[in-house]
Amino acid sequence: MAPSDIQTNVRLPAALKQWLQEQAKKARRSLTAEVALHLEAARAAAQKGPQQ
Repeated sequence: MAPSDIQTNVRLPAALKQWLQEQAKKARRSLTAEVALHLEAARAAAQKGPQQ
């Protein structure tokens, strides 16, 4: 963990956690890296604005 990283707890439905774990394993990433990847993608999409 980088010094600038913070630790937080998140409650997820079991099925979503399982899916994230499977995706992380396929991509050879940690669960943390997988969650961060999806959150960054969602943030980028939100900043881009609605598609027209």
